[in-house]
Amino acid sequence: MHVLITGASKGIGLALAQRFCADDTRISICSRSKHSIREAKATIERSSPGALVYAAACDVSQETEVTRFLHAAESALGPVDVLINNAGFGIFRSVLDMTVHEFDRVLATNLRGVFLMTQAVLPGMKQRRSGAVVTISSLAGRNGFAGGSAYCASKFGVRGLMQSLFLEARASDIRVITVFPGSVNTAFFETAGHPLGERAKTVLSPEDIADSVYAAVHLPPRATISELDIRPTNPAG
Repeated sequence: MHVLITGASKGIGLALAQRFCADDTRISICSRSKHSIREAKATIERSSPGALVYAAACDVSQETEVTRFLHAAESALGPVDVLINNAGFGIFRSVLDMTVHEFDRVLATNLRGVFLMTQAVLPGMKQRRSGAVVTISSLAGRNGFAGGSAYCASKFGVRGLMQSLFLEARASDIRVITVFPGSVNTAFFETAGHPLGERAKTVLSPEDIADSVYAAVHLPPRATISELDIRPTNPAG
């Protein structure tokens, strides 16, 4: 099995790569930073000696970079069987304070990037009549919050995109799975200016998400999970 994971240099993406590598799966990983993705590759290979890992920088919002990355990944490791759209980030301001440039940047990665990478792998999956497209969204894709205008818009958009794809792809035996995590202990909150503090003990870990995705992908071919909410059991601790 060849699994391609975007935004895989840290956090959920890196945990996903390590989880799938544990059973000798071939892995292609990317992020915007060439240095960070090289470090991630080294980390994966230390935890899974002998793993087959292709790693390269790729800005998923750019069509030419997506095409180039997919071609190189499939040349190295064969056709992609599972795509995991994980790349994403947030800029958190009110609608009044958000600039057009900031809004466009968030949607370019979080929504356009999902569209471009998904569209790139679909022809091969349809031809082979197999495959899975997994997209890591957020509970912010179901519920808005103050200051989350661009981020929520991107994640709500992802849900609509994947719901449509689910109906389009199932006749080709392609599974489309959208994952909506609650709070996860990653650098996301630090970057957003809202460190978890004591909540870090009770929120989800990246490995929780990785284990859940792994289980969903490995269901019998006749079964699929279309949408999956993953929440902390008791976020208040």
